[in-house]
Amino acid sequence: MPQPNSSPSERHYRDNLKAQIGTRPYNMWLCNAKIEIGIGEVQIIAPTKLNADWLSQKYNSPIEDATLKTFGNNTKITIAASSQDVSQKTAATGAAKKPAQHVRKKPTQQLLSFSDFVVGQCNQLAHAASRQMIHEDGKTISPLFIHGKPGVGKTHLLQSICKHAAKTTASKVKYVTAEQFTNEFIQSSRFGEFERFRNRYRFLDLLAIDDVRFVQSKTKTQEELLHTIDAAGLRGARLVLASDEEPRLIKRLNKALANRFVAGMVVEIERPDRKTRLDIIEQLTKKHCIELSPGAVQRLASQAVGSVRELQGAVATLRATASLMIDTMNDTIGAEVVDRVLRATPVNTLPIKFSYILEEASKRGGLTVQDLRGKSRTSTIVFWRTMAYYLGRKMTALSYPELAFTLGRGSHSPVHAAVKNMEIFLDQEDTTRKLGGETVNVQELVDQLTWSIRLRANKGD
Repeated sequence: MPQPNSSPSERHYRDNLKAQIGTRPYNMWLCNAKIEIGIGEVQIIAPTKLNADWLSQKYNSPIEDATLKTFGNNTKITIAASSQDVSQKTAATGAAKKPAQHVRKKPTQQLLSFSDFVVGQCNQLAHAASRQMIHEDGKTISPLFIHGKPGVGKTHLLQSICKHAAKTTASKVKYVTAEQFTNEFIQSSRFGEFERFRNRYRFLDLLAIDDVRFVQSKTKTQEELLHTIDAAGLRGARLVLASDEEPRLIKRLNKALANRFVAGMVVEIERPDRKTRLDIIEQLTKKHCIELSPGAVQRLASQAVGSVRELQGAVATLRATASLMIDTMNDTIGAEVVDRVLRATPVNTLPIKFSYILEEASKRGGLTVQDLRGKSRTSTIVFWRTMAYYLGRKMTALSYPELAFTLGRGSHSPVHAAVKNMEIFLDQEDTTRKLGGETVNVQELVDQLTWSIRLRANKGD
C-alpha cells in the first residue's frame, strides 16, 4: 500500500510494482519498504537483509519492469536493507548510516510506545495508571507495581512510560530489568565502583525496573534495591515495577522490599479477553501487511488465547508461512490456513483426560465436580454441565455414550442434544448470555477453558 506521505510519483511506482509482482507478494515484501526516488535512480530500502535478498533474488525482473514503466530507460535500481537492521553491516550512502548511529546513541528510541499498546478490559486500569506515571502527579500512586502472566504487556507499559516521560518532560529516566540491575551491582562490587553505581540510580526522576522476581533469593541485591528505592523515593522519584506475581506472593523476597512494592498502587494485567485479542490481531495484520478472512480472525482469536506474545508469534508464523505459499494462495488468508499452520492442538499436548475438563469447568463456574455429576437442574449447573459435555466431545476421543456413562447418565441422548445446542449457540454472531446475574461471553469461556485444559494436559497434572 502507498505510504501515507508518499509523493505522486512514488504512489504511481508502488501501483506499478503491485501490478507487476502481485498484491500478495507486494504486501509481504514491499509494503513496508522505503522507496527513495532520485534523478535517474530508485532505491528500495527493505526493513531487513532477508527481505532485501528475497526481493533481489525472486522479484528482480518484475521490479525492473515496473521501474521501466514508471520512469523509463536508464534508471538505476538499488535494493538494500535498512541501516537500522543490525544484521546489515553495510549501507549504500553516508546518509543511510545516520539513523543507526542515532539509535545507538539514544537507546530510548527503541523502547515500545503507548501508541502500539492495545487497550482492553483486561489492561485498561494498568494503562491508565501508566499514563499518569509520565507526569509529576504520578507520584501520588508511586510506586506503581504491575503484575500479570508472561506476555500480557507489562514490559510494553514500563517502556512506554519511560519513552514518553523522556520525550515530553525534562525528567531523568531509566528503564532496566532486575537482572541488569543485579549484574551492574555485582560489577560495581567487584571493581569498587559503588558510588558510581548508586549515582546512576538514586538521582533519577523516574526509575522503571522490570521482572523484579529475578532478585528472589539474592539477599545482597535485595538490600541494595531496597536502599535504592528508599533513596530515590526520598528525592521524589517516580517508581514503576513489574513482575509475573503480586509482590507478596514472590517467594524468598525480603519482607521490607515487598512492603515497599505495595506502598503505592498495585495493578494486575489479565490475559487478553476476546475483544482485545481481536483488536490486537487487527493491529498486527495491518503492521505486517497481511489480510485474514473474518473466519481466520475468529479462529486465530480462539486458538491464541494465552497472551499477547502468543498472538504476535501466531501472526508472525502466518506471515512467514503465507510468504512461502504466495504462488498457490489467494490474497486473503482463510481459516483453513490458520488451522493448518497453527494447529488447534499443539504437537506436544498430552492426551486430555475428561477429569481435567470437569475440574476446570467446575472451578471456573464456582462449583464442584460433584455438582456436575449430580442431578440438579439449576440454570448455572446445567450450563457448566453442558460446557463439560461440549468440551469433552471437542477435546477427547469419548463418544456420546461414554460421556453419558462418565457422568452417570443412563442415556446419551441428553448429552448429544446439549452438545448440539451449544454448537448452534456458538455459531451465532452474539455469543453472550446471562449467567448467575451477569452477562458472559460463552465463546470467550470456551476459548479460556480450552487453553487452561491444554496447559494442564501439557503439565501432566
